[in-house]
Order: sequence, then C-alpha cells, then structure tokens
Amino acid sequence: MKRMIFLATVAAALLAFSACDKKTSDDLKQKAEDAKQKAEAKAKEAKEAADRQIEKAKPKLKELGDKAKEATKDAQPKLEELGKKAKDATEDAIEKTKQAAGSAVENLKNATSASPAGASPTPTP
Repeated sequence: MKRMIFLATVAAALLAFSACDKKTSDDLKQKAEDAKQKAEAKAKEAKEAADRQIEKAKPKLKELGDKAKEATKDAQPKLEELGKKAKDATEDAIEKTKQAAGSAVENLKNATSASPAGASPTPTP
C-alpha cells in the first residue's frame, strides 16, 4: 500500500514536470497502471498466503480441541471424587459441631444443677 502511494506520487510528479507531451503522458499512465497492477498482485499474494496459513493451522486447532475434550473427560471422575470428599468433610464437621454443642449444653445443665437451689445470681452485701 505504501509502495502504491509512493508510485502514484511519483507518477503525479512526473506528470507535473512533463512537457504535456502525449507520448510522455501515455507512458506515465501506463507506468501508473503497471504499478497499480503490481500492488494488487502483491495484495492478492499476501491474502492467499494468509489463507494457506489458516488452512494449515486448522488441523492443529482441531487436535488441541480434541485433547482439551479428553482432558475434561479424564478430569471429571477426579472432580466428582473431590466433590464427594468435600461433601463428606462438611457433613462430618456439621456432626462434630452438633456433638460439641450438645456436650456444651450437657455441661451447662450439670453446672446449673450442681449449684445450690437458693443461691442468688447477685451477691448480697
């Protein structure tokens, strides 16, 4: 693209400095047209090269996608096992918390039943 602009600028400059000779003008037009065609050809070649690279990369992308799917399938049982372990640990913690709370209630009941019945919670002076 830069080359095309450069060639167009050169062509315009040559037109300005030419003696308006029809042959020179025709030559400049022909050179400008040639430069345009060369630029278009280069752009087409670049697009075709990019398309070839994309086509070349497609099998690798598919392979990577397949590997990712396999890894997901392999990881699923392990994740399920970890989830079950976490659930079991949570249930165990809940049970231990209930036991600790029950034990604390029992200790509190025992402590209150061991104290004298007539005792006042506030000391008397």
